[in-house]
Amino acid sequence: MHGQTKVLKIGWLLLALLAWVRPGVAQIEVGDDLKMNLNGTLGFGYGGSFGTVGQSSHSLNLNGNGTLTGSYYNPGFLSFNVQPFYNRNQNNADSQSIFDESGVISSVNIFSGSHFPGFASYSKNFNSSGEFGIPGVSGLTTQGSGQSYTIGWSALVPDLPTLSASYTSSGNSSSVLGAEGDIRSTTRLFNLNSTYRVVGFDLAGFFTHQSLDLNTPAFIAIDNSATESSSSSDTYGILASHRLPLSGNFSASFNRATFDNGSGFASSNGTTNTSDATVSINPTSRLNLFGEVRYTDNLAGALQQSLVNGGGTPVVILGGGESHSFGTSAFANYSLGRGFMLRGRVSHQSQYFNGRNLDLTQYGGTVSYNYSRPLFGLLYFSFGMVDNAQEIGNTGLSFVGNVGMQRKFGRWETSADFSYAQNVQTLVLTYTTNSINYGTSIRRRISPNTFFSSSYRAAQSGLLQDQSSTSHSNFVSSTLGWQRYTLTGNYSKSNGQTILTPSGFLNPAPLPGVTGDELVLFNGRSYSIGVGASPLRRMALTINYTNATSDTISSVRSSFNETERYYSRLDYNLRKVVLRAGFTRIHQGISASGVPPTTANSYFFGISRWFNVF
Repeated sequence: MHGQTKVLKIGWLLLALLAWVRPGVAQIEVGDDLKMNLNGTLGFGYGGSFGTVGQSSHSLNLNGNGTLTGSYYNPGFLSFNVQPFYNRNQNNADSQSIFDESGVISSVNIFSGSHFPGFASYSKNFNSSGEFGIPGVSGLTTQGSGQSYTIGWSALVPDLPTLSASYTSSGNSSSVLGAEGDIRSTTRLFNLNSTYRVVGFDLAGFFTHQSLDLNTPAFIAIDNSATESSSSSDTYGILASHRLPLSGNFSASFNRATFDNGSGFASSNGTTNTSDATVSINPTSRLNLFGEVRYTDNLAGALQQSLVNGGGTPVVILGGGESHSFGTSAFANYSLGRGFMLRGRVSHQSQYFNGRNLDLTQYGGTVSYNYSRPLFGLLYFSFGMVDNAQEIGNTGLSFVGNVGMQRKFGRWETSADFSYAQNVQTLVLTYTTNSINYGTSIRRRISPNTFFSSSYRAAQSGLLQDQSSTSHSNFVSSTLGWQRYTLTGNYSKSNGQTILTPSGFLNPAPLPGVTGDELVLFNGRSYSIGVGASPLRRMALTINYTNATSDTISSVRSSFNETERYYSRLDYNLRKVVLRAGFTRIHQGISASGVPPTTANSYFFGISRWFNVF
């Protein structure tokens, strides 16, 4: 009680400040060299929460955020930026965070106007909200905290090689509402880069070291138990380029990547070396020619690395033994004029993977139309055919195409587009990927103060030889606006096959060679409806409801997940003073977690004012 009385007294003091404080000066100087600007928002209010987790609570509280910028001596010598925020959530600030988020974001630059510039940054947050991703639909709500810092320095001396170094360390911990256990991650990243120009050659080199430690709770683990995993990688490379006659360019590069991944379920390590050389010339203003030669000595390692870079944990890859690839390709682009472009290509790849020698030759062309004015007043398009020939014979034609339409019919504004692509997978030749995307939209001005709009999009992607790998997604959205009122509705649905990671599901479908133990079948749908109103000048009212459900099935477990969110907020601006009120409700359950669904409610109303202190 004593604490609330103290906060109440502070609140009355803030109310006096809100009413009587005068605008500050534009900038303050401390001594002869230090210059600073400070502005922000300070507020006071009353809020509470209740639900299935913990006891209900209510209290008087303070909230605010600010921005402090400044420099010492001059901005080229030292400059800084600090942005603290406290008790900021979707009910009492511009952020859409569900929880009372607090933290700070800061950065400093030193010697930015010299040959030896440096920088540092630091950020920390508490009670931040996020989503555990589910492709195509609303994800599961998470709550967490984390911090990150980065430091870097450069040496940019004329006529000498440049050198830049940076180090970043970050750590995050989050929990999914309705499930037990935390998802914790720690990442460390070191970068070193250098460039130099000598006898017409532009040279560049780099080195990167990255390490990641993950702790995942049982409900998202592959082997049905809480797991710890770690991974590290070292990548370095060099690049040399030189200009050629006919506005051309030559470049050659070598990259070497080593990785070491480990977890309770799978582990892998390896080294991948990649060499590449390219040449491009422009004999005429309309013709561009391009050629490339590329060699990779470890295809399985490259596939594993692509999964790790996408956020995935270590997986078992079929045929993960000796593998390599050599490929050549040539492209030609010719402008036919009037927006038409002709593109031709031929390529050959020879690979050894999973105990087999594989050869593939592709050739074909495309015709496209890039418009400043649509063809026939409404169309734009591109299309082409690609022929695929292997050592076992011709496998037929692949097709790529895009077509779209934009047209106004009276008061109706319409558009539609469709695209399709079928391409041989370049990492492992025995698979072919295909993707389809299409959509349409309409908009109509019913009266000077009333309009209606609606849109639909759909996508499909997967491996042509494995129809079970195909993923589908559909999205529908409609909006009706009348004067100062809007009504919006959305519906989305998705299903397919993917890989589960600590941050959610990877999208699109997994790459070939991944065994079934790591694959997860998902099926989800979500819908939302929202109302926006401005009944009075400088007043804004928002009400939103979202409902999402999903099923996930893996080789060891299945789960039914549900999320229901209700959110409302009222803002009324009186010059620099803002009156705010809001209410949030979340209901979320995950059957695989083994705990009952969680319900959380929070409400807030208060007053805040923007200040330009100095």
